[in-house]
Amino acid sequence: MSYFIDHKHKLIHRKLFAKDRCGFIGTPVDLREFTNSLEYISELQEEKYYSKCPHCQGMKPASKDSFID
Repeated sequence: MSYFIDHKHKLIHRKLFAKDRCGFIGTPVDLREFTNSLEYISELQEEKYYSKCPHCQGMKPASKDSFID
């Protein structure tokens, strides 16, 4: 899984679902980071008190069946 890290707000987003509602629009590019490392994500949460974004963490990809009328 790919993650987008907002170092300004100390939030971890799921890259696939990060949208405007997540509030990272004002974060400078140099304070944004992308990773696939779960170890790094755990380290940020446990040692630096980062949180998972509540707006994109619970999202799941839509199945092909959800588009059938």
